[in-house]
Amino acid sequence: MATAPRNANALDDVNGPEDLDNFVKELMDNMQTRFNRLSENILDRVDNMGSKIDQLEKSINELIDEAGIETSNGAAKKGDAGQKIGEESGTGEF
Repeated sequence: MATAPRNANALDDVNGPEDLDNFVKELMDNMQTRFNRLSENILDRVDNMGSKIDQLEKSINELIDEAGIETSNGAAKKGDAGQKIGEESGTGEF
């Protein structure tokens, strides 16, 4: 037979103010531990996402360099040999 989690019936064991105080302190400690674990998990995911974005940005810049496409500020990445995006069709649009 499965046993109930410790805190499921913990209030039944509270017999006075000291027991209630200990119960609340333990409950708050457990909540703090869970919060810290979740916070660390979220921060790890954000860091991982940031790394992936950095890698994507680097890859995009490498592709732009290889293609010789002009950047938005008008400077060509590989001299004047590159074309702006959209000029291939002659319309100047995407």
